[in-house]
Amino acid sequence: MNVLLLEMGGSHIECMYSYLHLLKVKNHQVHLACNQKLVALFPEQDQLDGLLVLNNQFSFSEQIKAFFQIRSYIKKNNITHLIINTCELKIIRNLFVFLPKKINCTGLVHNAKKIEKSVTFTKLLSIKMKKYLVLGDFLLKNIQPFHKFQVQSFYPIYFPKAKNNNVQKPNGAFWVCIPGGASHERRDYLLLIEALSKMSLPIHIQFIFLGKYYLNEVVAKSTTESEWWKNHIISFDEEVPYDVFHQYIQLSDFILPLIKMENDTMYGLARISGSFNLGLGYKIPFLLPENYQANTDLLPYSLYYKNINHLLDLIAENYSDKTTIDLIQQKYNSGTFKDFNEMSEQFCSFIQL
Repeated sequence: MNVLLLEMGGSHIECMYSYLHLLKVKNHQVHLACNQKLVALFPEQDQLDGLLVLNNQFSFSEQIKAFFQIRSYIKKNNITHLIINTCELKIIRNLFVFLPKKINCTGLVHNAKKIEKSVTFTKLLSIKMKKYLVLGDFLLKNIQPFHKFQVQSFYPIYFPKAKNNNVQKPNGAFWVCIPGGASHERRDYLLLIEALSKMSLPIHIQFIFLGKYYLNEVVAKSTTESEWWKNHIISFDEEVPYDVFHQYIQLSDFILPLIKMENDTMYGLARISGSFNLGLGYKIPFLLPENYQANTDLLPYSLYYKNINHLLDLIAENYSDKTTIDLIQQKYNSGTFKDFNEMSEQFCSFIQL
């Protein structure tokens, strides 16, 4: 079968890595359609059977042009199945007018609540698409999908291996990784930095702000030039290249999503942080706020903190005694997130390949 992976937004390319891998396990033909910025972030282009490069942004006329491009590509390449990577985008409901009648559509929903009562999904998209993926069993258990929809959980936890080995971890270093750039309105990193400045941690404990965080804009220069900062903080002024990003993840001792502990309206019961998939994919333990104990997908692999000071105490304890980290690794090794053949079977069966 010929499958087209489609992303008409500017993010979530990491989900495409898993689609491609799971489909190639079953020897399906896989094509990709996305903008040039996302193409540049796709390491396994050599595994694709075709590529359609779209514009980075769409005016109304550019939307129409893109719809005809997609329709023409589907017909020319005998595409039988379409996987839409971000269904929430308004542009997707317009696209459906242009799609061939007999194409099999499946969509990934990043906000799982959308497939409960959203008019866009229940009235408009449902004409063409009735199969949806949500990001994990925890989200699936916490929604009541529209009765016409088929819904399955999906874990995008396959990441192409980094080609270069440029990141060296010093002997004895203990790395706590905060992946991906995000504003301080969504993450508690200013609170963390303030607490770090007042606490004496072992010199080998380092926090990796693995993304473009614009720290210089919100943290005083006297702080970023201080001795404790140089000892405990690794940060970046530019976008982190794929190979460097994933090498840091692989070498980390903990993943710290650093989700705000209060007023969490971003994730909760409907969405997940991309950090979750990185940790599951690389089998790295998590440090999470205690209100995230409800997320059963992460429960076996996580330690939970009550506040920032408790977080720093947990890190110091596990730096000194790695027994808990070893136990979490044992759970990973005996868990359900390692068999890509089984995942491929379930995924391809759901999208009717």
